[in-house]
Amino acid sequence: MKYKNIYSSLHNFGDSFFSLMNYFDGVYISDQLTDIRLKGIDIEIDWLTKEFKPPQELTPLIKKSIDYYHSKLKNHLISQNVELECLSEIKMFIPSRSRKYMWAKDDRGKEYKIHFSEMH
Repeated sequence: MKYKNIYSSLHNFGDSFFSLMNYFDGVYISDQLTDIRLKGIDIEIDWLTKEFKPPQELTPLIKKSIDYYHSKLKNHLISQNVELECLSEIKMFIPSRSRKYMWAKDDRGKEYKIHFSEMH
């Protein structure tokens, strides 16, 4: 386990989730998320529990995407020498009026925050 790799693994995961590769049933998930942001609504995704806030904005396709990315999270982290079990929290924040970022807390209590993709 390399704690120093947590930042890059979070950044890469956030970029991947918000990229044009996140495409289901003919829809780019980043477009759906951007539509929510444009309404002035802040979004939060808990990657350990798959909780989406605000729940009333969760579409079936966003849920499908979260389920898919959640299933790939452990292997994504392992590929970057980070153990999922060493992270007590992993969240994505997509504020309506500021930069998107990933946030995590490790098993030592250290917090990590890193901004990702600003394409949208």
